Order: sequence, then C-alpha cells, then structure tokens
Amino acid sequence: MDATNGTTDQTFEAFARHDFYRAVNEHLVDRTLQIRERVEEPVRRALDLACGTGAVTQLLADRVRQLREPVEIIGVDPSTAALEKARKLVGSAAAFVVGTAQAFSDIVTGVDIILFCNAIHLLPQKEPVVAEAHRALNPGGVLGFNTSFYDGCYAPGTERFYKLWMLRSLQMLKRETGLRPDRNRVEAMNWLTPEDYRVMLERNGFQIEEMKTEVANMTCESWQDISQYSEFANGALPGIPVDVATPILKRSVAEAFDELQIETLPRNWLQVVARAV
Repeated sequence: MDATNGTTDQTFEAFARHDFYRAVNEHLVDRTLQIRERVEEPVRRALDLACGTGAVTQLLADRVRQLREPVEIIGVDPSTAALEKARKLVGSAAAFVVGTAQAFSDIVTGVDIILFCNAIHLLPQKEPVVAEAHRALNPGGVLGFNTSFYDGCYAPGTERFYKLWMLRSLQMLKRETGLRPDRNRVEAMNWLTPEDYRVMLERNGFQIEEMKTEVANMTCESWQDISQYSEFANGALPGIPVDVATPILKRSVAEAFDELQIETLPRNWLQVVARAV
C-alpha cells in the first residue's frame, strides 16, 4: 500500500504471504493487545491504519475473538481497490473506510488501539500520522507500528548483499536497456533511527511501552516478491519504469543469492508499541 497517494500495487500480496511477514505482524498485534489490556477498561474499538488488502485486519479479528467483550474493528486505507479485497478477505468482522494515514482522526475517533503495519516508512512526513493517532486514541490507548526500512534495518554482515544486488542490477540495466537510474527524480526515503521514533512519539504525547528489533530471515523469493511492489522498485531504481525495473531486480537478486551462496538473509524489523498519555 502506498500510504502517501493511495495507489496500490496488487502484487504486494505475494510478499505478504511469506511466513516471516505474517509472524512479525502477529507479534506486533499480540503485544499491542497485551499492553492495552493492562488498562481496566476493555478494548471496544480497534483501528487498522493503512490496512491495504486486509492481512493485518484479519490477524486482528482473529485475536480479538478471544476477548471477553466484542470489539469493533475499522480498517482505513486510501485505496478503494485494496479495500474491496479487504472486505472479501475479512468479511463482516471489520468495517472499512477510505482515508489517509495523514488525516484520519476526523473519520475514526475514540479507538483503544491503532495498528500501523509496514507503512510509516512510506511517509515523507511521519509526525502528522503520530499526532493523528494521539487525537484518535482514547486516554490510555495504544499505538503499535513496525517497519523494516529504518536506520538499523541491515543486520550486521549483510551490507555486502545489498551492494552486490544493486551492482548487478545496474550492470544488467545498462547492458540490456542502456538506461540509468535518475537519483534526482525521486526523493530519498527518510529512514529514521529508533531514537528518532522515540523522540517523535514522546513529543506527541506517547509513552514508549516496547521498542525492539525482531529479525526476519528473508528468502530470495521474498526479495523477488517485494521487487514487484511499485514503491520498492521506484526506490531501488528511481526513474526506471516499474515494468523494466521489476524483472531486473528479480533476476539480479537471484544472482546475488547465488554468488554469496546463501539461502536466507536476516533483516531487522523495528517493532514499537506506545501508549497515549
């Protein structure tokens, strides 16, 4: 899901089916609910922000069925096409509303938990969504989000892989198309440090309850699947049409895995749970 302008590349669904992707989101959902349950008041309303096609919404629905009280679940996303898929996936367990991450507190308020999975790194300006979350949450409400695009996401010793992958991509691109990425056309993704996130959350009325790194072992196939996602392809090879960039990224990542003789590559995911105070 593109949290900035509402476009959705449907092939992201292939990446979302990988076990490690589901696991990191399951862990975030579980910890967010566990931390919110410390409050005596029951969870009555939950929001899945930038819900996309509903994978995390479904996880949330499965978890809240175990609670004593019924929970109203709302999914918000700017893409109507993604929301149609989410409705088919989740059914009547959640309601879905069109809205953006930067301006949703007028659409959904009075919520006890907010989940914002794998999307905050897409936003050039991240602070507005944190402020929106604080406005939408009830006192003591909890925000849980994660990202694998932050300053610290490269596991130690994996830097060689990323350099080799990009080198092989550029060589293949030049050899087969004569094109070169235009680094001036795409704004660099703003990767924050964990401390940057901590300061931003505290500045907007949150108290950090948990901030940790979770390691996901990603396969070559998973890197090929994420290469189909337009936001990733545009960031990796800026200025190159996605239909040109994607097959090159997929073939070059396979070459990098073969050259390094690896089957999986560890990637750090930042998991953050914070309470509104």
